[in-house]
Amino acid sequence: MVPEKMMALVCDGVDQYGLKEVDTPKIINDDDVIGRVTLAAICTSDIHYIKGEIQGNVQFPRIMGHEFCIEVVEVGPAVTSVKVGDRCACRAGASCGECMYCKMGLPMGCVNGGIFGNIGVLDGCHAEYIRIPFANNFEQLIPIPDGLTEEDVIMLPDMLATAWFGIQNANLKEGETVAVVGCGPVGQCECLLAKKYFKASKVIAIDVLSDRAQLAVDSGVADVALNPLKDDMEAGVKGAVGPLGVNVALDTAGTDESIGLCAAIVGPMGRLSTIAIFEKPNLILPITPLTVKDVKFTFGVQHTEGMKEMMKGIQDGTIDTHFMLTHKAPLNDIMKGYDVFGRKADGCIKWLITPYER
Repeated sequence: MVPEKMMALVCDGVDQYGLKEVDTPKIINDDDVIGRVTLAAICTSDIHYIKGEIQGNVQFPRIMGHEFCIEVVEVGPAVTSVKVGDRCACRAGASCGECMYCKMGLPMGCVNGGIFGNIGVLDGCHAEYIRIPFANNFEQLIPIPDGLTEEDVIMLPDMLATAWFGIQNANLKEGETVAVVGCGPVGQCECLLAKKYFKASKVIAIDVLSDRAQLAVDSGVADVALNPLKDDMEAGVKGAVGPLGVNVALDTAGTDESIGLCAAIVGPMGRLSTIAIFEKPNLILPITPLTVKDVKFTFGVQHTEGMKEMMKGIQDGTIDTHFMLTHKAPLNDIMKGYDVFGRKADGCIKWLITPYER
């Protein structure tokens, strides 16, 4: 029996958010699913949202969160993709398939859905229950295979999918060299996929927090760790990959400094790909080195691609994100989670949220 009320993290405005009791979501449309959130995570874009740094369709009040797994507890009469009792990972957004953005192949921009608890019209997963619309579309709900846990797949629909998008935008080829600037959760996933799945010959992890870059090396997903506040970047990169620089620079930090660094260390005819949510609407673009070196520069929001391929990689052990799952606590402690994760404190890479404890 689904209760009438639930606990959820509600953002009422910029820097106005907290855990409160709200109505439990109900089936509205025939293709809706109600899920009990079994595991969730905090995303950097959640922090941007509550700080007012998200550009676009921002609405208040809003239940936050878009990284999660569920147990299906109720389905609409038209739902054929899942049944009550199924364990699923959920895509970070929901897409109607009919609006202009969906038909253009940009499902995260769906005007009738969008990203849960973020850009769009849908409440999120930092709650006990969540309504998932369009449940039959685009592999919206991804069944968790037997033998895998929620922790095995929690990074798949957003962190790994975003990293996949950034790497595909960069057209990374086997044997090429890569620098990842910004080694938070997505950056760690970019290191992981570049090294383990796309078979880069060398991966350089770069972060202003040395322990984050070193974590990638210690976990076997990068070969070199550098800190631009402490290390000679030109010497470090050239010493690792040669005098021309890397073939691909992947940015997750989204700052003037990170883009400038990428432009400096990527080699001629290289590719610079950013998947960052930028804190500022305008960017100082280092146009001269990009132009002189004929560097291709790409950016955007993930299209939820690569799910089947990465799920197979999780099953066979090629893709293992457990080293990033540094913190875990029940929904009761989510305010602490937003604080610690938002400040990048206590070595936190990813804060997982287990169900509310009564």
